[in-house]
Order: sequence, then C-alpha cells, then structure tokens
Amino acid sequence: MVSEKYVDSDEYQCEIAGQFKKRLVQIPAAKVGKLLNTLGIFGVDISLINEAAAGNMNATYLTPDLAIKINPNKEKTCYLADKIIFDILGKAWPIAEVLAYDFFGKTDCEILVMKRAKGALLLDDIFDLGQNDLIGLFREVLAVVKRFFDIKFSDHGFINGSPDRFMRYSDFLIDRFKSNVKTIESQGLCGSNDIKKIKDYFLRYVSIFDEGEAVFVHADVQMGNIIHNGDKLAALIDCDYSMKAPKIRALVPLLGFIAEPSQFVEGTKEFAKFNKKSFYYLLPVLKQELPELFVDPQLLRKLNIIGIGEGMMWVSQNWSKDWNHELIADIINREIAEKDEDLQKSYYGKILARLDG
Repeated sequence: MVSEKYVDSDEYQCEIAGQFKKRLVQIPAAKVGKLLNTLGIFGVDISLINEAAAGNMNATYLTPDLAIKINPNKEKTCYLADKIIFDILGKAWPIAEVLAYDFFGKTDCEILVMKRAKGALLLDDIFDLGQNDLIGLFREVLAVVKRFFDIKFSDHGFINGSPDRFMRYSDFLIDRFKSNVKTIESQGLCGSNDIKKIKDYFLRYVSIFDEGEAVFVHADVQMGNIIHNGDKLAALIDCDYSMKAPKIRALVPLLGFIAEPSQFVEGTKEFAKFNKKSFYYLLPVLKQELPELFVDPQLLRKLNIIGIGEGMMWVSQNWSKDWNHELIADIINREIAEKDEDLQKSYYGKILARLDG
C-alpha cells in the first residue's frame, strides 16, 4: 500500500493555511479607499472592499467592479507586468483591463487597479463544466498564451521584481538556484550530501538553456486565474509572476493544471475539491495548440531542470519542514536522472507519458 504524501494530509493543509495568514500583507479598507481617491478613483464604498480569498500571497482587494493590488515594498515591483501586457494588448484581448497604476509616485506604495471582468472564476465551477466546454475554454486560454509569445525581450528574468538582467535563460536559472541554495544552506533546510548531489546535477545540465529567445510568459495559468462565461474566456488574469523566458516555461503551470490542479489551492478550502483530480484529456489539446514546444528533443530534460530549480525555490521559502523533506527526497530519488530513460520516471516524464498512453 502506498503511503499518503504529506502534502495530501490535513496537517499540511492547516500548516500552509497558517503560513498564508502570517505572510499575507493586510491593509485596512479605509486605506485602500484613500489610495483609490489619490489615483482619481472616487465613489467606491469602502464597506464593499473585501480581501481576496486566502491562497493569494499578494495584498489583493475586491469590490463588485474593481480588483486592487497593493505592494508596500519599494525594493521591487510586483504588478508592473499587468500594466505592460495591457499597454501592449489593450482591450482587444481577454486580459485584465488596467485602470490605474502607480509605483511610489502619487502614493506611498505600488498599486494596480483593474476592472473586474464579468464572468465566473473557473476555480469555482470547473467541475460543473462539461468536457467539451472545458476543452473549448482551454483552447481560448492557449490562444492568449500564444499571443503573449509575440512579445519579445532582449534579456531573461522576471518582469516584476528586481531590475537584474540576464542575457541567457541559463544565467537566470543559475543565479536563482544559487541564491536559493545559499538560503537553504544557511538555514540548514537540507543535508549537505543532498545539496551537493542536487547542485552537481543542476549545474551540469542547466547549460541546455544557453540558447533561446525570451518571450512574455504568464507563469501562473491555472483555474484560479481564468474568468469565463461557459466555454468563452472573459479574462486571463494575474501576471504577477510573469517572466521573460523561453516559451517552454509556459508549460510548467499548464502541465501542473492538467495533472495536479490541487497544487494551486494548497492551504485553502478548495483543496479537498481538487485533491487527486486531474484533467488529462486536456493534454492532447495542449500539444495541438503549442506543437512547436513538443517537438523539442530536449523537452523533458528542460522541464526537469526547471522543475528542480522551482523545487529548491520552495524549499528555500521554508513553508513546511516536513514538506521540505518530501521535496528534497523527490528531487534526489526521482528528478536526478542521468540517463534519458530515467527521465521517463520524473514528474514531467510521467505526465508526458500520458500523450503516448
């Protein structure tokens, strides 16, 4: 009998919910109202300003008509990507309409004000949709993802965040990996032997990303960021974690949404609804709409390296001691794959195998 993973336990879900509460920036509704007034947006009833549901690590507030995001940290931008994408695509594409943006200019914070798209959040009603309707909606989401690919950059990295520029995606991945490893080592979050194995493997293969152009990649395409009306997309929202990266990076959330949607709602009341659910019938649709990504002979190795980098990022953030141990064990036992046949047993190897099954 296979033992339950710690991430599937009630204990873990309670632990993550508690971490969200500790880490979430909270701003009084009256303050939010004053910020709106400073930006020339008047008449908002502050009694209707509600904090977004737990699970969103950003300070996000909703009214019936507006979505407001606030970042009090002057050291980095958090919401610039939403403004960039709206400035480029405007109202012609189903994305969030930006009404105002300020970064410590008129206000004492970074603030993004968007018009709320009319429709339902896919997170709330995905299991009410028929398979054909979800396939149709997924195709519309992928059309937006492909449109984002038309936006090119001369460097790689996060669009929000620090102003660091990396001429190669491998340089970005290495910088992020080494920073996370430094944090892990300083806090003793992983044994030294395991760290060495992971470092040696990652740095040996990361050069696979030495070549390749950078495009706009929405790095969080999942049911919590899709607003729809039936099988029609109303808006793909939340570009907070968007990247200047190779197109292949877009597959990470898309494959996660298909194979393990519960990962996007950990620590929330929605977890039980999504736990052990999947949408594998969307996998052939993904390949049909983004065929150029699936012909890459190094696809699986690239996803493997990205996945290890992401895993080390989560460990460095130290959400859960037991989850850290589980992540490290998964990387050591499943993701370190020197031979191509070993890659088939990796996280992404098992997902992509469904295309041939």
